[in-house]
Amino acid sequence: MSISATAGSGSELWRGKPWVLPAAVVRSVFIFVVAVLIVWVEFFTGTASDVIVGLSTFVWTAAVFLVIWLLSMLDLMVLRAANTYILRNDSLEVKQGIVTLKTFMIAASGFTDLEVIQSATGRMLNYGDIVVRLQGDRARRLVKVKDPMKVGELVRSVMARPIVRVEGSVPPTERKF
Repeated sequence: MSISATAGSGSELWRGKPWVLPAAVVRSVFIFVVAVLIVWVEFFTGTASDVIVGLSTFVWTAAVFLVIWLLSMLDLMVLRAANTYILRNDSLEVKQGIVTLKTFMIAASGFTDLEVIQSATGRMLNYGDIVVRLQGDRARRLVKVKDPMKVGELVRSVMARPIVRVEGSVPPTERKF
């Protein structure tokens, strides 16, 4: 997820995916702390050694929290796999989906505004969301972007660049031979 400038129209300036590592760490720590507290209550009350369907309550509690943790990580992995953001010299491309891929191209001419949103955790861990506003009150959200201020400035510099056409010149697609 490095930022690099390359020459040539349409070349890739930045490519990113949702940065899920901070959320994975926070969720893991939270689930672990809650599991430890519940197991401590089980041992304190003496119910940890009770047997349910051949297994102790302690083992059942650990299994339930393992499943909860796996499901919470699955959600983050799907988010990461389903979203890709590509900034080019002249546009921003947002790809969403796993089975069905939906690609949305934002041309510089359709760009109106950009907003960077960071929670308190996002500011501490340097991630956040970037909302790109388009003409017609539409918006696209790039979620969990690593270093959103830097990426936001890069997007703004590309998307706010004026489009200049020299009068009298005909674009290659409109030339008649």
